[in-house]
Amino acid sequence: MNKDTNNFPNPMVIYAEVTQGFLPVLGATVMATVEPQTGSAVELKLLDDGSGADIIKNDGIYSKYFTSFKGNGRYNLKVRVQGKDKTVRLGRRQSQALYVPGYIENGEIKMNAARPEVSDDEIQAKLGSFNRVASGGSFVVENVPSGGTTDVFPPCKIIDLEAQYEEDKIHLSWTAPGNDFDVGQADRYIMKMSESLLDLRNTFENATSVNTSSLVPNPAGTKESFQFKSENVTRENGTIIYFAIRAIDNASLTSEMSNIAQAALFLPPKESSPDSAPNDDVINKGISVLTIVLIVAGSIIAVSIAVSITVCI
Repeated sequence: MNKDTNNFPNPMVIYAEVTQGFLPVLGATVMATVEPQTGSAVELKLLDDGSGADIIKNDGIYSKYFTSFKGNGRYNLKVRVQGKDKTVRLGRRQSQALYVPGYIENGEIKMNAARPEVSDDEIQAKLGSFNRVASGGSFVVENVPSGGTTDVFPPCKIIDLEAQYEEDKIHLSWTAPGNDFDVGQADRYIMKMSESLLDLRNTFENATSVNTSSLVPNPAGTKESFQFKSENVTRENGTIIYFAIRAIDNASLTSEMSNIAQAALFLPPKESSPDSAPNDDVINKGISVLTIVLIVAGSIIAVSIAVSITVCI
């Protein structure tokens, strides 16, 4: 848990770190059971996918928001971890440093060295099947209104928005948030774009809107994909467009602005067409001019030829 006491309507974050030694375990099924003083227990599936309450994907820390408060009092937590044949153990911690494929210098694209690839055999080892149960202690919740609660929890912030050009279209992808943080299903999205990073960050509402009327949000944790053709955008080599998105639930509660993704346009150089063969008129005119030059300046040309021969020898 992220804290021992909580005041409604703040959510709780439940997380479990699954390791073997000091190495993170990936691909496990992690279930958390929350038992209130009154009412039935609530089960949550904790995820390590880098969305919602989970900050970093595949670091062995499985997380989930908890918002199903039944009333004031103490809540007990228990976590069950199950591994099957596909469960793997990360052989070594991966770097979280951002890889930048290239940069622009004086209007020219400079490419960095390719990111070194690491084989699955080098970083993963199968653990087989296992089951573990651990107590997560307890936490106390206060200020929960009697007689039930209204919807006060917005969708969670989208933290993995990505964008890239695909020919003349822009492709965006992200993990769907929920109706209440990372639980349930959002109602709709608001997407904005700008050629200015600062304008998009500081004045999201005033940025150019992207038409997402055809986009229906999927349940929380699902990978979303959206593609559109950019209009009224500068199409020059090195042009960068910035994107951000917000989710809205059925109570019109809005999430925080997502991370800002960028799509850079790299136009391949145009192939130059071979020069067309000169026509007869051009050849004839060239011969005529050459004849005149030879007649008028014959001595100069003779000297030039002599010098050239001397240099070649």
